Amino acid sequence: MEAIPDLLDTDPRLAVDVGELCAGLDFAFAGGGCLDTLEHALDHVPLAATNWNPDCYAADLFVQDFVETCMQVNLKGWQAPINQAFLVRLLSNPPAAEGIRTFRQDILAELADDAPLRRRFADLYQSLCRFRACFDNLTVESRYESTRRRIDTLTLLRDIIVLAGSGFGDSTTGLKRIDDFACEATACEGYQRLGELLDYEDDLAKVDVRVQVGVDGRVRKFDLVQVTENDQNRFYASPLGRWVTKLVLWWRGYGFSNDELVERWLDLVFQGVTHFIPPLMQLLGQMELYLASLAFGDRCADKGLKVSFAELVQTDGRLVQGLFNPLLFKQGVVPVPCTIDLQSFNTISIITGPNSGGKTRLLQALGLTQLLAQGGLFVPAERARLRVASGMFVSLIDKPRADQKEGRLGSELIRIRGLFETCRSGALVILDELCSGTNPSEGEEIFYLVLTLLRELQPEAFITTHFLEFARRLSDDAEALGLAFLQVELDDHQRPNFGFVSGVAETSLAAQTAARLGVTREELMALVSRNKG
Repeated sequence: MEAIPDLLDTDPRLAVDVGELCAGLDFAFAGGGCLDTLEHALDHVPLAATNWNPDCYAADLFVQDFVETCMQVNLKGWQAPINQAFLVRLLSNPPAAEGIRTFRQDILAELADDAPLRRRFADLYQSLCRFRACFDNLTVESRYESTRRRIDTLTLLRDIIVLAGSGFGDSTTGLKRIDDFACEATACEGYQRLGELLDYEDDLAKVDVRVQVGVDGRVRKFDLVQVTENDQNRFYASPLGRWVTKLVLWWRGYGFSNDELVERWLDLVFQGVTHFIPPLMQLLGQMELYLASLAFGDRCADKGLKVSFAELVQTDGRLVQGLFNPLLFKQGVVPVPCTIDLQSFNTISIITGPNSGGKTRLLQALGLTQLLAQGGLFVPAERARLRVASGMFVSLIDKPRADQKEGRLGSELIRIRGLFETCRSGALVILDELCSGTNPSEGEEIFYLVLTLLRELQPEAFITTHFLEFARRLSDDAEALGLAFLQVELDDHQRPNFGFVSGVAETSLAAQTAARLGVTREELMALVSRNKG
């Protein structure tokens, strides 16, 4: 087909393996099953070209958790069977081409702004899910059940084409491709044959009867008044014609039944419309990106949080208002939004403040915002002005592993080496607690080396640290080094309020954190006394 309902790329393409799909469909329609093939049709299809490497950020940003927690789709109580593996792969590989990003953003915006269009979109998706399930034939069927299933499958395919051709024709975005596909499909000879077969199956004949009923409500007389057969349908054969055909076939030695003829009819019709199905299965997986993104926006709104489309520019600096970390939803926590306002994109921001003050969560929120923005999707912020990053490197503190060959310092040096192996000019760099794996004097020396070399690449970077004295000394040369300084904001009681303001923190509030976690001299002495007794 020429009209491909591709919702991901500016240049429509059929990326699924058509040969594998069609072979599985033929087998399943005959009575086998290929549901697994259909469900995983998009697992390995090539995506749009990207400059990013998911190995550098996907794990630390918990993209899998984001999809599982924030992008579940519920349509009027029906939980959509989202292909999470494909969605994670799609989110983790933002397209390099600006046109593709804008193309996807326009579709999502139109669905968000047009409630009836969104409902039709959801209805089409549900119909496609039901159609896919028709090819899961794991039970032994009688001939009648098999025939009925095959007719129902063809009926649902026809209904999907009808639904695709209603409501998307006025779209001003890539959704118009759904209507174009339907128009091309309905003009196809195979679709005409499908419609006539289903019309014949549904309307073989009309029978008029006259019923006489007595005072007791029982039927006294039943007369057949008239029988009108659907003789305009191409599949119609007159009674005499059917009898003559059977007689000729018997005389020639053929002994197949009417049921076998019906099966041949169904196979012939299905072969004429099989080429519709690969584009529809591709469309099904692509629709999930938009439904999941809309569901993410709805979930945030339910919690009083706003999402938006990011403004991607090349000048000015990063401005993110109402930024929040949606990964906190998994913990049942409503995140507290904050604002980050920087004067230049070529800035390395040093972030200080107490533990549990939100520094790591801020880093994750910044990374997710960049990832979603460059995918053309909603970002977790009321407003976001970003630049297009050439790539992203995210490294949070790793937990020790049993197979870890290096100590904390060695692991930290490997992390730094990995940064410079993958980071390109104009990338976004996010590092949590740089050089925390060694003593302060050596750590500060390595920290300074990283800062000066990063400066050569002109990245936008966010780095957290507990080296407060070192950070204060760096702030004296902030302009020369291209540095900005953010600290966790504290309330009047010296408790973090999860906001961030300019400056370097005065203290990490270790004593307050220890008291909150029950690590004071008095409480520990009580435990010692209890254990001694």
